[in-house]
Amino acid sequence: MRLARKGVAEDEIPAVLSRLRELGLLEDAALCRRLARSYQEDRRYGPVKIAWKLASRRFSRDLVEDALREVASPGAVAESAAIALRKKFREGIPLGREGAAKAYRFLAGRGFPPDACRVAVGQGQTESSQGD
Repeated sequence: MRLARKGVAEDEIPAVLSRLRELGLLEDAALCRRLARSYQEDRRYGPVKIAWKLASRRFSRDLVEDALREVASPGAVAESAAIALRKKFREGIPLGREGAAKAYRFLAGRGFPPDACRVAVGQGQTESSQGD
């Protein structure tokens, strides 16, 4: 059993399994949703990277799609992209095309779709220019 290989004593395994069930960590659908939410809210990943991360953990395609439907509404994706940009570029997005390209590449690398990248970069540049 995996827990035994991880160093959990045989007599402790039932208690550990019970606790994992309480936390919803043994149910694939609940765990997939929880991870998707964490990837979006804590790590500020976009839907493409969230899907990739979940698939790499061997969740089924259906579970991944269900989790994404729950966390990746257009409004949530746009908000997450904007927050990720503000966190990365605390002093504001560098001005000019190079700055916009750098910000766009950053968001694309985090798995945000092109439309969300363009909107967030546009808003970020507007905020940067107004802050001067």
